[in-house]
Amino acid sequence: MTKIQKFTLILLVLYGIWEIAVYIWSKNLPPNDPLIRADLILIYPLLIIMIIISIVQLIFSWKRKNSDN
Repeated sequence: MTKIQKFTLILLVLYGIWEIAVYIWSKNLPPNDPLIRADLILIYPLLIIMIIISIVQLIFSWKRKNSDN
């Protein structure tokens, strides 16, 4: 596992914790108060980029391992 893949895994775990916190927070809002998730404008692109980089690294490591055999 590369450093970027480990970092991506950490980001995904932190995102899961963040979503739980937002869910708990949203339950404490008044019924007519809208839940505007501006945080996702930053979080989703970052997660998507890191996931894509990790997948590409994984594919290249598989190809390198298979070509060495």
